[in-house]
Amino acid sequence: MSGVIIIGSGHAGTNTAINLRRSGYEDNIIIFSIENELPYHRPPLSKKFFKGDMSLEDILIKNESFYSDNNIQLKTKSEIVEVNAKGKYLRTCSGDQYEFSCLVFATGSSSRVFSESVFPDIDIYYLRNIADVNNINILLKESKKPLLIGGGYIGLELAASMIEMGMPVSIIEQEERLLKRVTAPVMSEFYKDLHESRGVQIFCNQSIKTINKLNNEYEVLTSDGDFIKTDFIIAGIGAIPNDELAREAGIKCKNGILVDQYCRTNIPYIFAAGDCANAFNDLYGFSMRVESVPSANAHAKVVTSSILGNEITNRELPWFWSDQYEFKLQMAGLSEGYDEIHIHGKIEENAFMACYGKEGSLIAVDSVNMPKNFNNYKKALANSMRLSMDLIKDPNFDPSSIFSASY
Repeated sequence: MSGVIIIGSGHAGTNTAINLRRSGYEDNIIIFSIENELPYHRPPLSKKFFKGDMSLEDILIKNESFYSDNNIQLKTKSEIVEVNAKGKYLRTCSGDQYEFSCLVFATGSSSRVFSESVFPDIDIYYLRNIADVNNINILLKESKKPLLIGGGYIGLELAASMIEMGMPVSIIEQEERLLKRVTAPVMSEFYKDLHESRGVQIFCNQSIKTINKLNNEYEVLTSDGDFIKTDFIIAGIGAIPNDELAREAGIKCKNGILVDQYCRTNIPYIFAAGDCANAFNDLYGFSMRVESVPSANAHAKVVTSSILGNEITNRELPWFWSDQYEFKLQMAGLSEGYDEIHIHGKIEENAFMACYGKEGSLIAVDSVNMPKNFNNYKKALANSMRLSMDLIKDPNFDPSSIFSASY
């Protein structure tokens, strides 16, 4: 038996299977997942699902009957331990062997964790999947002073969720500002002020020197000499691509599984998609590994077309969103290397955009509670339109006019 085998049941893997069937692919499709659950949406894990506002059924990508109705074999609790690329087969942890004509790595990424030697005998938790959420929520019932290590998306979304659940929260971030890797100082300052106004205690530009256990609590000493008392620690310090299995199979990897603009690896019948893929992007002309649902979904379309012989290329504009309290942060484009920034809207009214420019043209936008304007700019960036920063800075400029005029 051959056909398409997909390793991983996240957005990239599951949507590849769905797209193949919808496009008329008739051979076997098997999805292998190490998780117990049916494929589910990941963004709610740090937000509504974490707070108990959504159930597992609410976040499923498809219900169970969809897979059987569409002849997609979904094998949960199944870990792949070997891929023989040349022989076109793989083995599961139980010793079963499966042949494939095409293979898709959609193995995602894993939480970056502290080495055991850094904080020995200290319980630090990480959030990546439903099992993590369920475990954390059980333990949080006894917690009165949780501490979050890391001021990125996960840390801030969890902080917002915990505050809304009535928990006092502290965040420690080693960089001098929140979200430093992905946004401008003005946006970092806005979110720092927002979280502090809701009761979050934030320690930026500080690292952890020691963690001492005192009965049922921890005493955390920071590099600035601050002491933080906590009884529960969660870390969100980044993610690393799950590419070990691909490496062992002889597939080229560097910060993820290297694939071309068709999401194809150095082995023509093996593909990679989602967080695990370092994919060439035709829109920018270089490779990038993007950890986002839109990117995973775009890769799934590209892989589907490649398997079917249509071969559209990956030219997805990197974009992302984050919901914290009643605020929606949306980001599009790559702001790295910007040489000017323009604020559209009013920060004090909690509705504004940071427009990043380079050499006189717009290269990226960050938006808070301005979804219509964001979508116009995102569409322009995705279509490689060169919007002049002088135009954007014109107080009379209406972003909704972008597609009714030529710029």
